Amino acid sequence: MKLLSTRFHTRVASLILVLAVTLAVLTGVIIITQLPVHASVETHSIWHAPVADIGNFPDRFEPNDTYTQAALIDKDTVISLTFYVSGTGSPNDVDWYVFNVNPNTAEQITAQAGGSVLLSARAFLPDGVTQQGTWTDIVGSSTVVVSNTSSTIQRYLVEVTNGNTPQTNALYSLISAPSAIVAPTPTSTPIGLAPDSYEPNKTITEALWLTSTRGSIPSFINVGSRIDNLNFRAYDSSVNKTTEWFEFYGRSGSIYQITTLNVQPGVETVLAIYKPVIPPAAGTDIGHPGLVTPLQGYTNPNNRYVAGSRGSQISFQVPNGADGLYWIQVTNVDPSPRVAGQTYSLQVQEVLQAATPGPSPTATPLPPTPTPFPGQPDRFEYNGDFDHATLIAPNVQYDNLNFVPYQPYSNNDTDNDFYKLAVKQGIYYTCQTVNLAPGVDTNIIIYNQDRVGIGGNDDISLDERAKGNFASRFSWLTSYTGYAYILVGEVNPPRANEAGGHTYSFRCDIGLPITPTPLFTSTLQAIGTPFIPPTPLPPEPTMTPYPTPRTAQNLPVREISNATATPALQPTATPRVMAINVQIFNDANRNGLLDPGEGISGVSVRLIDEQSGTPLGQALTDVDGRVNFSVTNPGAVRLSVPLFGYSLLVNETSLTVRIAVVTDVTLPARIP
Repeated sequence: MKLLSTRFHTRVASLILVLAVTLAVLTGVIIITQLPVHASVETHSIWHAPVADIGNFPDRFEPNDTYTQAALIDKDTVISLTFYVSGTGSPNDVDWYVFNVNPNTAEQITAQAGGSVLLSARAFLPDGVTQQGTWTDIVGSSTVVVSNTSSTIQRYLVEVTNGNTPQTNALYSLISAPSAIVAPTPTSTPIGLAPDSYEPNKTITEALWLTSTRGSIPSFINVGSRIDNLNFRAYDSSVNKTTEWFEFYGRSGSIYQITTLNVQPGVETVLAIYKPVIPPAAGTDIGHPGLVTPLQGYTNPNNRYVAGSRGSQISFQVPNGADGLYWIQVTNVDPSPRVAGQTYSLQVQEVLQAATPGPSPTATPLPPTPTPFPGQPDRFEYNGDFDHATLIAPNVQYDNLNFVPYQPYSNNDTDNDFYKLAVKQGIYYTCQTVNLAPGVDTNIIIYNQDRVGIGGNDDISLDERAKGNFASRFSWLTSYTGYAYILVGEVNPPRANEAGGHTYSFRCDIGLPITPTPLFTSTLQAIGTPFIPPTPLPPEPTMTPYPTPRTAQNLPVREISNATATPALQPTATPRVMAINVQIFNDANRNGLLDPGEGISGVSVRLIDEQSGTPLGQALTDVDGRVNFSVTNPGAVRLSVPLFGYSLLVNETSLTVRIAVVTDVTLPARIP
């Protein structure tokens, strides 16, 4: 009975504390209530039990006494946080939390309590040591402000302590709110003039040092990655530096391709790859280890792997059983003074993965890159297939893209560009090409995350095409959350030596376009079947018909003789009646016939005299998808269906034209 009574009193105390905290949240004042002495024993027994959100010691985020145990805070306000002292002689409680701060944002984080609790809040980087931001402490409140000037979300640690001596159990709250939008920190020194982040690495010994620039990571490059904005600006006071060292891990039997690319004027690289070596002792330089044996068609060292370029490239195969760290030496042979913009990129790719262990494999040598063609590939290359699709963000326009193929092997190589967009279920997206260079005619195809075609578009509309705008636009409603793939190519792809000026811009926006346009146009007709959306678009404005069909207004020509008083009569053309029946239908069962319920109504069909261009008639299909013409005309007529871009020359006196629409078209994997 005594135990039940103790628990009863404890629950009453907890209920009073809940009411006090609730009132504090509503009034903005936190009331600190110490539990009675007998409740501390009962609280100790709750340590291993599920903890409620309000009124319990310790709080639900414990243990978070070190920065490695920091608890993530994803709400604007969190109440009922506690400083918990388990008993006499127990060390004071320290609480650590993690906050994610958005790019270009200043975040204000406030720890607040009532009474005379001496709070102290400090912010740190994820290392738990490097202090960040500014702070202000007053009795009962402590505020720290951190600013993220980077282009990505930054994670900060916040430490909250209780300065009261001795420390007792206490309640407090955390409040997080953006305090300002801050501009990115301007770069004081232009790119290419300040030492890059891999300095110092002008020797192997320096490349192995753990410096404040690189932290605990040597000058290491991961396989499959690319490092941009490297330069030869020395880390010390010297102006010029000629050599940089990097290392990567090579696997037995794999073939690797190392390339310097995007090499800017003032830099001309010589690339050399060396076998694994034993790391040197600090302050010593072991000199140059042995060069690896390159594949046929490559040299090691290498300079100007493409004629006229400043870059270098080496491909080699790691011998069987020779796993380890391989060294990359990049040397600049251009003696120009170091100025801004003299940068290059370094890329390491595993072009052939290692096979099952066995005899040392004999790999087929990679052919050397042939003589280049005019134009440089855009910054997203290589992105010519699904696996190398470029991840893009919505509502961002990407300019200066082109259809220059990446390292073409022949004059007939063409380029396709794949992009990947994160989409969310139930949201409309619109992807389009803009700013097309003269002569560029784009085509886009959209695929779902299973790489199954959704639809595509060649020209935005007939009106835009008539103006010479051959851009493409496609809108769709996403039925899943994941990724969508977008293939962009040219209807008439240029050859490698003609693609230099074929530029365009690309963007994908959330929502439908401002001006409604057909979601499907004549893109799918190139596959061989006319296409129409499930719901027909409104018909085009109806031309003013003639009261009755009339023949073409041909000019009669006859000779006039001055000697003949009475002109000879010209023969009258024999009237010819043409009966043309048109059927437009959705051929769901693929039998090529108009079955009940398949007709498409409201589609404009026109007849024009082929010789003179005189309109002979226009009508819309009825509810069964039919329209019939009976015209009198001596010559051939042109039958056209503008909605589908369909045109047919008719010279027969009686003809039935069936236009079948098939909606489940398999989209191609390349354009065209």
